[in-house]
Amino acid sequence: MAGAELIGREELAEIQDLFSREKTTLYRYAPGNYKAREFEEKFASYMGVKYAHAVSSGTAAIHCALAGAGVGPGDEVITTAWTFIAPVEAAAALGAVPVPVEIDETYHLDPNEVEKAITPKTKAIVAIPMWASPKMDEIKAICDRHGLILIEDAAQALGATYKGKKLGTIGKVASFSFDAGKTLHVGEGGIIVTDDKDIYDRVAEFSDHGHMHVPGLPRGKDPRRAKGLNYRLSEVTAAIGIAQLGKIDYILSKARENKYRIKDRISHLDNLAMRPFADEAGAQGDTLIFKLRDRQTALQFEAHLTEHGFGTKILPEAIDWHYAAIWGHLLKAYDRYRDAKLEELWPRTGELLQSSICLNIPVLMDDATIERLVAAIISGSEKIG
Repeated sequence: MAGAELIGREELAEIQDLFSREKTTLYRYAPGNYKAREFEEKFASYMGVKYAHAVSSGTAAIHCALAGAGVGPGDEVITTAWTFIAPVEAAAALGAVPVPVEIDETYHLDPNEVEKAITPKTKAIVAIPMWASPKMDEIKAICDRHGLILIEDAAQALGATYKGKKLGTIGKVASFSFDAGKTLHVGEGGIIVTDDKDIYDRVAEFSDHGHMHVPGLPRGKDPRRAKGLNYRLSEVTAAIGIAQLGKIDYILSKARENKYRIKDRISHLDNLAMRPFADEAGAQGDTLIFKLRDRQTALQFEAHLTEHGFGTKILPEAIDWHYAAIWGHLLKAYDRYRDAKLEELWPRTGELLQSSICLNIPVLMDDATIERLVAAIISGSEKIG
């Protein structure tokens, strides 16, 4: 669970520093407060971008990113049919039309499907790296060719890279999440990064009821140019974020080490097809994915792992939250989906996801646990034949 495994003395020390002042206010915009600003500055420096704005959750972050990029009513937003539902919810909340498309063999947006989905109403493409990079060169080229905004919802991929460039810095704006399953964990939180000053300002405004944060003006007298919501981050949460960010290199290196200690031991198994990558060298290490021959086999394999004390991660354990064909409660509100059989719209995505196993790779994974997991995977492979 990455950063969630390492909450400890460093986070407490940052909180104690916050409370050591003669007068402590936990509101980020109170005079003299600094933890949120410090966290944002350090995160921007780590990412190599000009601007970062922290908010209350990963969902808030992608909502703000879309709003900051100018996505609004009637705009079509192309994204992947395999993702947590948050970016689709965010697009819908802005009055936009979410357009999920099929994934390719890397479990990411298929550039060919993206190209086919573009219409005169398309405003943006949201690329969502699920612990590794999509084919970003091709996706970015599509955006450039059609004049579309490339947004990266890199919630699952903080620290991952594509051809040496950090995910989250390839598009116009990006969002990250800091909940319990992410690289860094602050309880609940998220952040938006960009090099575009106008997008940054609009993100900050949208996250704070439209306040424009004009220097020198009292908070109650600053103007508004657009509506917003309350997605503010507290000073306590930011303090935890500062401590967590100091651990990111260890988190990334340790997860990758553990992943390859497992992957190298099971790659020879003929009935497990390891997930291919656009750039495996830059992939996150906290997740290992392999495909089996069909859905029933995947369910049998999951049951075998459970018997041996190991759970799965999203596939198949939580696929209902991460697959477009299950989002009828949201998509059926749109004419294009109202009378459709959703499972027939993304058949390749459904077949790939439903026959795959996704494993969480903890940072704090000792030798004995690695040996037990490897043994369980090998015996599971033998069992399914």
